[in-house]
Amino acid sequence: MLILGLDCAGSACSAAVTEGDATLATCQEIMRRGQAERIVPMMQEVLETAGRSAEALDAIGVTVGPGAFTGVRIGIAAAQGIGRAAGCPVIGVSVTEALAALVPVAPASTLVVVLDSRRPDPFIEIFRASESGWQGDGPVALSGGLAALPDALGLSDTKGPSGADAQADHLIVAGDLAEQAVATMGAGRVAAVSAYPDPARVAVLAARMLSEGRPAPAVPLYLRAPDVSAPSRDRARRPAGA
Repeated sequence: MLILGLDCAGSACSAAVTEGDATLATCQEIMRRGQAERIVPMMQEVLETAGRSAEALDAIGVTVGPGAFTGVRIGIAAAQGIGRAAGCPVIGVSVTEALAALVPVAPASTLVVVLDSRRPDPFIEIFRASESGWQGDGPVALSGGLAALPDALGLSDTKGPSGADAQADHLIVAGDLAEQAVATMGAGRVAAVSAYPDPARVAVLAARMLSEGRPAPAVPLYLRAPDVSAPSRDRARRPAGA
């Protein structure tokens, strides 16, 4: 299957084209802002590099969160636009799932993906190793910040250096807050993978979902309400005390 993978949910703008297990073209640029202007030209670039047309696509995979409210919407809107034009399905992939897919499965290990939410409470998802890969519990916003991670992982009873060393052998941490999380917990090791979703892996996950008959809808995965304030001009028009 020919799949286009997209990610704008965090601090990167990424696109890739895959066919089967082969990555035909990929592009990733780190940026906290500007994805809206960059993602469509980037999609065109990777399709041209791959020597394929949008009409040839079998599906599009796009990260749906958790992540930046605006970035998630940008990525999904771009994917849906090209999906309608190409007449192919658009499949949602979570950011935590895409990052977990980069980490080799280690038997009897736990993987936690920790993401910067740009607010005090990070996004996390806990994965357990299984024969079929990492199995997650679903992403959540972690109330209490990184200091609450030991409780979330069931490590609060670990005491002393020897206990921390034992946990480090079985706990893997990924995501853009991985180093801070390991330092805070005093346990675990940082996975030697990118802190940002690989768009080729997003495409591969989308292809797998499609082939297994379980395509996830491309709808935003918001773990909390966005920060919204009225534009200054609107506030100026309001009566005093309103």
